[in-house]
Amino acid sequence: MAPLVADGAGVADVLVARATPPGSGALAIVRLSGPPGTTLGIARALAPRLPARPEARRAYLSPFRDEEGALLDEGLALYFAAPRSATGEEVVELQAHGAPAIAEGLVAAAVALGARRARPGEFTRRALANGRIDLARAEGIGRLAGAASRGEARRALGLVRGELSLRVEALREELLTVLADLEAGLDFAEDVEEDGEAAALARARRLHEELAKLGRVVGVGRAEAGLPTVVLVGAPNAGKSTLFNALVGEDRALVTETPGTTRDAVSEVVEIGGERVRLVDTAGLREAEELVERLGVETARRAAGGADLLLLACAPDAPGHEAEGLPEGVPVLRVATKADLGGAGAEGALAVSARTGRGLDELRREIAGRLGAEPEPGAWGALPRQGEAVRRAAEALQALSAGLPGELAAARVRAALHALGEITGETATEELLERIFERFCVGK
Repeated sequence: MAPLVADGAGVADVLVARATPPGSGALAIVRLSGPPGTTLGIARALAPRLPARPEARRAYLSPFRDEEGALLDEGLALYFAAPRSATGEEVVELQAHGAPAIAEGLVAAAVALGARRARPGEFTRRALANGRIDLARAEGIGRLAGAASRGEARRALGLVRGELSLRVEALREELLTVLADLEAGLDFAEDVEEDGEAAALARARRLHEELAKLGRVVGVGRAEAGLPTVVLVGAPNAGKSTLFNALVGEDRALVTETPGTTRDAVSEVVEIGGERVRLVDTAGLREAEELVERLGVETARRAAGGADLLLLACAPDAPGHEAEGLPEGVPVLRVATKADLGGAGAEGALAVSARTGRGLDELRREIAGRLGAEPEPGAWGALPRQGEAVRRAAEALQALSAGLPGELAAARVRAALHALGEITGETATEELLERIFERFCVGK
């Protein structure tokens, strides 16, 4: 079958890509987006039972055929009319069985019929260009697709829902009013009340306080800041490896009754309090004579020095559990392991039994609290780029407290507006947009 659209007549306007991850699965979704009529024409060639005038958001069962009409699969075709679609264009999604050959066959057929393969993030960029979302929401979509923990997903969803965008847009509206008043005082001084500029500057100083407050509570995803590291330390046979395995959820560290089994640092990324944490099991801390064990102890001390939190395992049957030589300045959470064996446990320690599960949930909550995994009340989920833009806007307005003349004050307000516009996209450069969307997956 010949392409449904001639070269130069909008071929590049119809995007196609697989919208589900590569590889085998139960389902594969192939998405098309482009101008009304053209997109539907290509989709109907692939799914011939899709009506010429389909009902929006209704699923149609249809065979799926390639560009030559050969049968590929049978599945559902969903139509979304412009502009009420994810991209603001005409969108058709084909839900097929999850074999990679089927999805690739549909994409290749669409290309043969006149579509083109989408670049990373191009569907979301179309949504931005068509006013369906702003830049902060677009970045939230990208982060939500790649969220590796509940905390990351929660913050990304907050961006998608517009929690940051709405606050930034409100601040920009107020700053635009301030700028209009300042510029009116410069251009039409004889028609403006004498205290007009002073009132505008007072509002700008109040907005600076709000921006400074927002900058303090803007959250930074752990994926950008680096994973926090929790290191288990303690004497040999204090139950560190058993506790490590219990927190990981599988047997990653070797556990025996013989003290000193762990010789190297064993690490695993786990989710605690909705956040990803790097958990490290180390050799027991003691004066070792054997070379290999001595090297293990040295490795343990180095790991402890780079930790964000130390879990000091204190077992009733492990003399000397108050390990000496722990690094200064690293927070320590004392854990009374082997609580199922009875005994009073170490004073001030959290009683835990890795074998029975006693105290593990409380330990996870305590770790999350010590690491600051739970956000403060009123904290905003944001990316580092967005947090930096908020702080630059606050710095631009900070100088207004020094009583700058009207022209300089207006310039500072413009700088603050520009910084905030980078968050929602009004002042984002093409270079910035390219840098943001090149990190997206294909099909998003």
